[in-house]
Amino acid sequence: MKTLKTSVAVLLTLMTMACNSNQPKPTEQTTTLQGSVETGIQALRDYTLQDTITIGGRLYNYTCTLAHDETLPSIINPQGAEYYESQVCIAIRRDSTDVFKKVFHKSNLREYVPAQFLKNSTMVGVNYNFNKRDEDRSAFYFIITVGDPDVTSDMAYPLELKVATDGSYSLKKAENLETGPLSDGLTVEPREDAI
Repeated sequence: MKTLKTSVAVLLTLMTMACNSNQPKPTEQTTTLQGSVETGIQALRDYTLQDTITIGGRLYNYTCTLAHDETLPSIINPQGAEYYESQVCIAIRRDSTDVFKKVFHKSNLREYVPAQFLKNSTMVGVNYNFNKRDEDRSAFYFIITVGDPDVTSDMAYPLELKVATDGSYSLKKAENLETGPLSDGLTVEPREDAI
């Protein structure tokens, strides 16, 4: 009888381990949010983009990062969900020399974004502006986006950051952005008889 109980216990343990090993790990989830189970506060997923670009015949490396910051007060978005604030860091190097390095918070963008919108928003994205690169190869161009952190919302203010090779920079509202659909078929008009 003791052997039967031991065998059943071993079998249940193996079944539990097999079931748990088939569960996706948190890093494998397709969601773009992370957060704290203890506090219930959500956060956008942190990411880093790196690449090289040649300007004036010289090779530069840039890194742009979006990261949530738990040391700042959280925000409540228009839908009533609570999110950690995010920040954007952009760094540009030539050889072993820092040309530019700055952390941007939404407070740095007050003169470009309406105050009421800014109150319920956070930094939601950063990327290199490849469209602008094709027009002007004398400077670096990034798009920094402030918006509603809810992934279903399209309320956002994209801003263009222009960084000169001497490290000076300017910000302005981004205009004439060309973006592709999030997935194939989103730009296709539905048939009239579609339900």
